[in-house]
Amino acid sequence: MGKKDDLERLHQHARSLEKSIDDIDLDIERATHDLADRGDPGQLISFLQDRHNAQLGFMYDLGKVEARIEDLESLIREEQEQPQERLLAEQWQEEPLAHEDHLDWFKQSLAENPPQPDEHELAEQRMLQEVEREPSPDDHLD
Repeated sequence: MGKKDDLERLHQHARSLEKSIDDIDLDIERATHDLADRGDPGQLISFLQDRHNAQLGFMYDLGKVEARIEDLESLIREEQEQPQERLLAEQWQEEPLAHEDHLDWFKQSLAENPPQPDEHELAEQRMLQEVEREPSPDDHLD
């Protein structure tokens, strides 16, 4: 169960990073309240920058850990599905395939609603009829 143990370890690491981020939020909130109680603004700004940078680092690490968690969960899920997929593939290969006409729905639709010729097709048909008709006496101008 190495992958499941790794997954649990990653979840614990993600929870610890989330707790660290929340702790920094509390530190920042306390520091801003201290400023309201006449603290040193320069010292507070330095402290806030330091805590903010630490928080950004934790958030970056948390993003990397969550990506590894997703990859590992996907891998575990695929490994669990493989036996079932293999069984279904074997069953599919053993069963004789019935001849199916996958265009049945299309043939039925065409029978119910035959396509109507558009203007271009109608003009083409008229032109062909004109070319193929028997010559009439009016065709000769002599």
